[in-house]
Amino acid sequence: MKKDTRIMIGISLCLIVLAGALLFWKQATTSKQNTAYQGTYREDMAGEIMTTSEDTAPVLTDAPKSSATPDMAECAVYISGAVKHPGLYRYSGQARVNDAIEAVGGFTENASTDDINLAQVLTDGEQITVLTKKEAAARKKEKAAGASDKSKEQQDGTDGNDSALININTASLDELTTLPGVGQVKANQILDYRTEHGSFSKKEDLMNISGIKEGVYNKIKDLITI
Repeated sequence: MKKDTRIMIGISLCLIVLAGALLFWKQATTSKQNTAYQGTYREDMAGEIMTTSEDTAPVLTDAPKSSATPDMAECAVYISGAVKHPGLYRYSGQARVNDAIEAVGGFTENASTDDINLAQVLTDGEQITVLTKKEAAARKKEKAAGASDKSKEQQDGTDGNDSALININTASLDELTTLPGVGQVKANQILDYRTEHGSFSKKEDLMNISGIKEGVYNKIKDLITI
């Protein structure tokens, strides 16, 4: 009986030693893995987790895409006339007339480019019409004839009312382009000046605009008012 007891005690001791060895091995393995993947963690403002280890740079996983800002909203303008592919041009953010012209393939060979302000900022929903050289020449001829008739009427005293004059502080783009020597480019410069500096205090202030000097002013001074 004593011999059997000693055998059982011996087996128990062996099992205890074996269990201790297995536990030590498991702890050593876990510690090694933790050391290999040890790093620092932080949470960014979007709630994503970034991991930085000692040997690698920070990596952001599954980063959310930023939502579009109001400035990047989609806009559209219609391009017609003497361009290669007339149609609707869509864009995001800010774009200029030159961007729209390039987007539809550029001007045709017979396009009149003198009266197009390529630097003008586009606004959503507007239409840009590019005239042919023949159409532009005919329009300028009509404007010159109309301005001549108005000037003659004023000289004859048949129409001396201010209502017959173009008010440079309130006139639209189309109204301004009826003045001799004032095409779409100069008309846009007048509108831009009003936006930046406010109303004209006197007619001569038109000559503060780079595109309008004494020669142009003398042609229109009797046709305008403030």
